[in-house]
Amino acid sequence: MVLGIEASNILAGGGLTHLKELLSHAQPTSYGFQKVYIWSTQHILDQLPDQPWLEKKTHPWLNRSVFFRMLWLIFILPKEAKESIDVLFSPGANPVNFRPQVSMCQNLLPFDSKESKLYSFSWMRIRLLVLRYTQTKAFRNAQGIIVLTRSNIPYLSKRLDRQAKFSVIPHGINPSFFYAPSLKKLNEPIKLLYVSIVDVYKHQWNVVEALHVLLKKGYPVELTLVGGQYSPAWKKLKTSINIHPENACRITYLPAVPYDELNTIYQTADIFVFASSCETFSLVLLESMASGLPIVCADRDTLKDTLGDAGIYFDPYSSESIVNALIKLIEDPTLRHELSTKGYTRAQSYSWTVCADQTFQFLSNIANAK
Repeated sequence: MVLGIEASNILAGGGLTHLKELLSHAQPTSYGFQKVYIWSTQHILDQLPDQPWLEKKTHPWLNRSVFFRMLWLIFILPKEAKESIDVLFSPGANPVNFRPQVSMCQNLLPFDSKESKLYSFSWMRIRLLVLRYTQTKAFRNAQGIIVLTRSNIPYLSKRLDRQAKFSVIPHGINPSFFYAPSLKKLNEPIKLLYVSIVDVYKHQWNVVEALHVLLKKGYPVELTLVGGQYSPAWKKLKTSINIHPENACRITYLPAVPYDELNTIYQTADIFVFASSCETFSLVLLESMASGLPIVCADRDTLKDTLGDAGIYFDPYSSESIVNALIKLIEDPTLRHELSTKGYTRAQSYSWTVCADQTFQFLSNIANAK
């Protein structure tokens, strides 16, 4: 059999990490695939590993704007796919006129009305509405759908007009992040870490407000924020920092840290904070677990699927809730060690090899069921 991977909208972030690791750890011939074609932009193809069974394919339209990529999806790919492949995998959930195909959900924002409304009336809100339409179409057309946690399924099921065949296949973890926890004293100041893009559903300003409260209560804390930024959210974050300018020196912002240096960032922290209110699956949460950090985390079901009982949960919309969660960890070294050990152990069950094996097994099952 021949597998095709349509990756024209995988451009960065977790989607790109998933694609790199999937192709690095896959053994397609074990599941009946002698050849794998992947279509994407030349920029992305250049970042993917070379494999004897992998053929990278691009097209002039793929290296232009979104409009031209959509034209390629509609007019070029279906014909090429029908002539060359047996099953199509779309990790970015693009709708393609081809059967059989497997789609994948890596973005819940378009399907979470409450969270998407945080963007108010903006181009980002319009983009999410468009994605809701196109991805719903993709999932309805797919013969199989990969989700990253079981809690993703209800978001999608209510938008499908049929019983879908789901497979829960979580991401893996790079071994470089593993750092065994130890029963140790906190640094002074206590180093809090939050790794994520500054965005409206990430609530960094509530974490900053929690920092202000903790400092007022006499806790010697400092916060490091790591990640890119969405401009309106960045403005809101700066406003929250400037409310207490005397505490600005306690906050460090690192806009871009190379992926291969992130493990060092985790290892220098005392406590990891994750305040996102909408996630399909969080690689950074898994990375912080592997790094042996005690964690306070937003109380969302998709995050609980990963962290389980290895963290303290809070309401990401409430700075008071974040404060209470942090105080529990700061004041209880035994609890910190217990939770960090649980998280480290849970992280060991996540593997890119397992992810690749389960993915190719599911793709093979769908291909053979046609």
